[in-house]
Amino acid sequence: MIKLPKYRLIQPAFFWFFGVVFLPFNLSAQVNPESIALAKNVPIADVHMHTYEQNPRSATWWREQMDNNNVRWGGAVGDYRKDVQAELKERYIPAIGQVAFFKVFFKDGPQGLMDLENPIFLNFYDRAEKLFESGLVKGFGEFHTDNHTSGHPRIRRVIKTDNPAMRKFYAIAQKHNGFIQIHAEFNKDFEKDILSLSADFPNVTTVLSHCLSTNDANVLASLFNKRKNITCEMSATGEVINKLLGLNKQPIAFDSKGPFSDWKKLIEAYPNQVMIGTDPCCGAERGYSKLITELRVNFLPYFSPDILEKLAYKNAVRVFQLKEPSPL
Repeated sequence: MIKLPKYRLIQPAFFWFFGVVFLPFNLSAQVNPESIALAKNVPIADVHMHTYEQNPRSATWWREQMDNNNVRWGGAVGDYRKDVQAELKERYIPAIGQVAFFKVFFKDGPQGLMDLENPIFLNFYDRAEKLFESGLVKGFGEFHTDNHTSGHPRIRRVIKTDNPAMRKFYAIAQKHNGFIQIHAEFNKDFEKDILSLSADFPNVTTVLSHCLSTNDANVLASLFNKRKNITCEMSATGEVINKLLGLNKQPIAFDSKGPFSDWKKLIEAYPNQVMIGTDPCCGAERGYSKLITELRVNFLPYFSPDILEKLAYKNAVRVFQLKEPSPL
């Protein structure tokens, strides 16, 4: 595994060690000149595009937002909406389960989310099987197993990721070469759990929401090195989402100067296991164009054209079995 150094930018200064002067280097990311124009127009697959049922934007609104920003595909998280699917057709990445997950949590608490025999889950398993068999859905998510430092306090929780109910979801996805998108925070228990699930269900691609929202890209490098069917997506790791939601948070992986050095090294070492998304949650959808522009200006141009295209859409085409882009 490649060990990723943790640094972002060293301010000009002199450092003395053992009587030797070290002149620090400006380690800000550099834009790839070949990638600037490509980043402006490359098709994008937004693999964390919520289209909620509660107080929803119309299906037409979502299509127009995508068209205006050359987002060719979107979805891969809840809520699953038939009207959005009808509007977007093959551009939709349909995922189910987020609504059921929240229903169980609000009714039975964190323990209910691990209960294989939970009545809500029992009904949902049958529905999920039918939707997979009919080709109407491709995966599950977003499942929050550990969001104890993010989101509204009333929805925060920590559960064991490798649990009987989750194994049932993986077993269904395994039969259909599907995916499961999981929102979690990294610790040793999660590492053990996700490595076990990804080994036991090799046909399932695990997508780690927000690349685990971790400040240490090395933990992802370790997971990627051990399992090719573990991926992550970059939504909510820049600056714009925090501004839209009025959050006083520092960006995780990139800012207006480009990707942080350890994240750039991670992506260049594992270019087939990272995708991009926006997470237009909780009112942030009003700034959808800003979220896409941030990716096109502050993130994608800093990679070679080959890696840029993988991040923008080619990895998603492979993972979600999407059709290659054609003119809109």
